[in-house]
Amino acid sequence: MFSLLISLLLAFLIGWVSQRMGMCLVNAIGLLLKRRPTLFVSLVSCGLFGLLLAPLYALSGVSQPLFIPEVGYLSLVGGGLLFGLASVLNDGCSVGTLTKLASGNLNKVFTILGWVLGIVLWHHLNMLPEHRALQMPMITSRHYWLLIGIVLLILLFLIRIHGDKHLVLSSLLLGALTSALYTFEPLWTPSVFFYDLSQRFWGPDTSLTTQRVAVFAMLMLGMLCYTLHRRTFSYQQLAAMTAGRHLLAGVLMGTGASMMLGGNDSQILLVFPTLTWVGAVPLVSIVLGILVGVGVKRLRA
Repeated sequence: MFSLLISLLLAFLIGWVSQRMGMCLVNAIGLLLKRRPTLFVSLVSCGLFGLLLAPLYALSGVSQPLFIPEVGYLSLVGGGLLFGLASVLNDGCSVGTLTKLASGNLNKVFTILGWVLGIVLWHHLNMLPEHRALQMPMITSRHYWLLIGIVLLILLFLIRIHGDKHLVLSSLLLGALTSALYTFEPLWTPSVFFYDLSQRFWGPDTSLTTQRVAVFAMLMLGMLCYTLHRRTFSYQQLAAMTAGRHLLAGVLMGTGASMMLGGNDSQILLVFPTLTWVGAVPLVSIVLGILVGVGVKRLRA
């Protein structure tokens, strides 16, 4: 019971901080193109900051569920590009979809439905089993501390220029909170939740427990409460054309996430912190896909 209460509290706080931070990779890259890179660097660094607590977890005998996707480069690159392009079409990544839904945009429900359909579609098209190599890096290694130190220096420099101190503090806090929640609920991320929800369409799934559903609900509640606190809730009723666009984007995002074994949330928090070449490929591909999508969108405008 204590573990459940802690998990629910952490999920609520993650939802609150994510909404405050504006945690969306599409939005972050949009600001990056406007020469305001603080949100992008802060967002990508969340998983690295979570590693700062790893020595404490090691003393407690707890490890983080970091992994390297053991699939071909074509699948990683193709999935990342597809996910990035679809995120622009959707006007939000995986967490960005939830933050906008919590802000009153009901059309984002169709993104989630599409995501589930995309995962089911990929499962029927690709019957190869998944392979994930679990990897807990040696946090005592110098290159980890060197990289985290460099990132912090970059963020301090950006604070001095742009003054976005709250983004950096939110990133540090978010890294600590997500890292802590992984010790209680290793499968809490939205993209993993959607994947396990999709599994029910092709076979029995026992991983989607009541606790995981409750954690996801508290994540959404945290986002909603921050929106209500800041009085930024803006109800947007369903519109057929908009809902159809989000449904299509969701299908493409779900397919792309399946190809690279996780959406951008898993790539940032679980794959990229391994600091391996393979672990960087999906995230870089997602960023390139978003950049291409934003470029096409601007040309059309």
